[in-house]
Amino acid sequence: MSIVIVSLALYGLWYVIKDVWNWFITLELVQLPDASFIVLVRNMEYEIEDLIRYLINEMEDGGHEYDAVVVDCGSDDLTPTILKRLAGEMPALTVVLSSRTMRPVAEALPLCRGSVVHVLDLTSRLKSEEFVAVVASLLRQHKRAVTVRSRAES
Repeated sequence: MSIVIVSLALYGLWYVIKDVWNWFITLELVQLPDASFIVLVRNMEYEIEDLIRYLINEMEDGGHEYDAVVVDCGSDDLTPTILKRLAGEMPALTVVLSSRTMRPVAEALPLCRGSVVHVLDLTSRLKSEEFVAVVASLLRQHKRAVTVRSRAES
């Protein structure tokens, strides 16, 4: 009789250890919140359409609810016109036209729907190639967490 009880105890202990290990591996401590992107741009008429289309396409493939707010910081070229056209085509995109003296992040923050807000500054900090790399990295992390979570729920 004691052998049966010990065997059942070891069997139960095995499943507890296995569940704790799976929980630890998948890191399901919390569900990832929705995210928003604030993108600051200025005088980027030749690159802006490709960059924004890339961002929106990656957001749609992410598996989470994302939105993007693009703030034009006083462009002197066709950037605002291009952004308005893109906003009409893409429901996840909001465009804010701002002057150079205003605080663009503070102006765009209330328009974000996500719990986490990523600010990407293309006016002076990021180059186009770096923007693509950062977007891919951020969304890859979210996509990986969604994939792991869906496998664990199966």
